[in-house]
Parts: sequence; structure tokens; C-alpha cells
Amino acid sequence: MTLTKHLYPLILALLLVACSAPVEKKKLELKAGVYELLFDIGEVSIPARLRITENRLWCIHNWNETIMLDSIDIKDSLLSIDMPLFNTTLTAKILNDSVFVGKWTDHSRDSLYEIPFSARLMSHDIASCDPKFKEHNNKLVYDVTFSPDSEEDRSRAIGEFYNSSNTIVGTFLTESGDYRYLEGTYTGSSLELSSFDGAHLFYFCANIENNELTHGKFYSGKHWQEDWHGFINPQAQLRDPDSLTFVQDQEEEFYFYAKNTSGDSILFDSSRFNGKVSVIQIFGSWCPNCTDESRFMKELYEQYNNRGLEIIPVAFERTTEFNAGRDAVLKQFVELELKYPPYFGGQANKVIASQVFSKLSNITSYPTTIFIDKKGKIRKIHTGFYGPGTGEHYVSHTKELRAFVEQLLAE
Repeated sequence: MTLTKHLYPLILALLLVACSAPVEKKKLELKAGVYELLFDIGEVSIPARLRITENRLWCIHNWNETIMLDSIDIKDSLLSIDMPLFNTTLTAKILNDSVFVGKWTDHSRDSLYEIPFSARLMSHDIASCDPKFKEHNNKLVYDVTFSPDSEEDRSRAIGEFYNSSNTIVGTFLTESGDYRYLEGTYTGSSLELSSFDGAHLFYFCANIENNELTHGKFYSGKHWQEDWHGFINPQAQLRDPDSLTFVQDQEEEFYFYAKNTSGDSILFDSSRFNGKVSVIQIFGSWCPNCTDESRFMKELYEQYNNRGLEIIPVAFERTTEFNAGRDAVLKQFVELELKYPPYFGGQANKVIASQVFSKLSNITSYPTTIFIDKKGKIRKIHTGFYGPGTGEHYVSHTKELRAFVEQLLAE
């Protein structure tokens, strides 16, 4: 009785320690395979495709574009992904080994911009990831009008698609660039196309009636939507992208001011251009078309800088805060391994861009690219950029620009 009395406090203490010991949580691990992400913007859910490989590599797929996800953090059931190149994140809670739910946040904007999503393991693979997909399937070319009932917002585009069975891939070429890699479903009576690259979330749908696309809807995230329609036209053409922005007075000296990374105002005039071939890239770190062009500018710089080519990128960012915009641009420049410095024009507003480049008629697109010869004269102003998602157009477009730079360097 006495022994039990003395042992009782010890037994009680051991029980309390055992009860208070932390229970190790079982870490949830997602199965390998293809996941469908559905972004809920209210009226519709926009699909995107994410793959986890057997050796735990993560990537986003848009048609045959693969975006590797290198910044992934998983703690218990919480998942966080920093999207490459763009200032956005995916955060989620893993519910089981095949499902996770969360939100996409765009940090490039001054106000909070979030879109919820759910993700579920799919039972099928992504057939359109095969880069030869389009070589073996039907090509469809449509003459497209966006916002046909709005005089202010109306614009033309060319839709180039390839379809097989119930899958369709392709893009829209516009007078300001292209909508990059789109992928979706095709039934013969309707089509749906979508894309998510970390910066933009696109969704297009339309009915198919004979040779026309009717009742079309386009959604860009939750902030923009518009109607569109199109009709089959293999000969469809857009305006010359070299004619949309021009010098107002050829007799006046061209110059502009932009800030450097320290926030100091820098004058760019003939004293900086003379004796060199200069390419001024008006861009934004939030703009995938601009990023496609930046990769090409990197190629030009590495090939021709030793012959006198200078690249002068002038960024227009969505945020009004200089430091936040500068940091986003510098982060992207590091990831792209660009070896020349960026400059800053202000907020991403075409009116502001047109004021910075007041010697030009107007700035209608990001990117817009200005080519200046060794005498400081503007020789070409190109609106937009056809990226690799446009296939043969990208090849011919970059070949033409490269040849023009060689011509200026040879003069």
C-alpha cells in the first residue's frame, strides 16, 4: 500500500507527459499524374493542366509548352508554388493524394487579385503535349472580331487551330501579339480553349455553325470578358505591325526619359544612340508576349552586342510603387539571365507610355519595339510580338527582325 502511494505521483506524471507528446502528422503526398486545375471566376471555371512526374517534377502544360515549377514548398498539407518569371503564387491545401484546393494570387497589381481553384487527378494523359500534334491534324483559320458591338474595344484577330478527335490547340494572332499556347476541347458543334502561364488565365468558347464561330465569349481572369465571333478565311490578314505607331515629326530629334534601378531619371538622346544600333523594348514583366520577346532580345544581344548592338528595355509595371515594380522586373531579368539593365517608364498604362515616348504617335501595345540606327534615327517601330506559340509566324517574324538588325549594323 505504501509503495503504491509513492509510485502514484510518478505514474501520473508519466501519463501526463505521454498525453502531451506531439502526435506526428502524416505528410500528404500527391500521386504522380496529370491534374486538372479549375479556376472559378464565377460565370465559368477555367481549366488548366498540371503534371507531377514519377520523379516528383512539377510542370504546367499549355498545348506543347511546358512551364517547369521549381519553387515548391509543401508543409504537412499546405502547398505553395511561386510561379516562374511572373510575380504570382499558387497556394493550396492538400485534401488527399489526388485533390488539392486553393487560390492563385497576382502580386503585380496594386489591389488584391485572387482566384480560387480546385485540382483533381485526371484519368487521362495530355495528348496534345506531343510537339508533332499539329503536323498530323486539320488546320482551321478563322477571321475573328473581338467586341464586335463596341466601337471603342473592337479589334481583329486571326485564329489558327489544329483539331483531332475532341482535342483542339492553337492561338489567336492579334495586332498586339498573340494569345500564346491554347488548348481545349472540340466537339464539331462547339469549342473551348484555355491557357494558364502564371501571368494570364485565358478562356475562349464558341459555337460552331457551318463555317462560322458564333456566340463566342472570352474571359481573361475575373477582370475582363468580351464577345467574339469568326468565320473560316485562310487568307485572313491583319494590318502591318510596322505601321501602327510612327514618328510624329521626322525632323525633330528623338529622345525620352526613363528611370534607372536607383530611381534616377536618365535622358536617352542622340548622344547615347550615335555610333550604335539601339533597340528600345517597351515592355512589362507581367506580360507573357513581352517575355517571349525578351528571350529573343537576349539572343540578339548575345549574337550582336560585340558588333555594337544595344538593348534598352523600358518597363511599365502594373503597380504604382516604384520599388515593387523594379523588384519584379529585376527578378525576371535574373531568371531570364539578361545581361543588360532595365529602365522604368511608369505604370502600365498606354496613355502614360505614350507620354514618355511623346515623339511617337501613340503606344498601343506591350511590347512595342523601336529600332534606331547608328545616326540616332528611328528606322522601324514594331507593334506586338509573335511568340513561339504562333509557330511558322514566330520563325518568319524573328528571321525578319534579325535580318533588319544585321542590315543596320552593316551600314
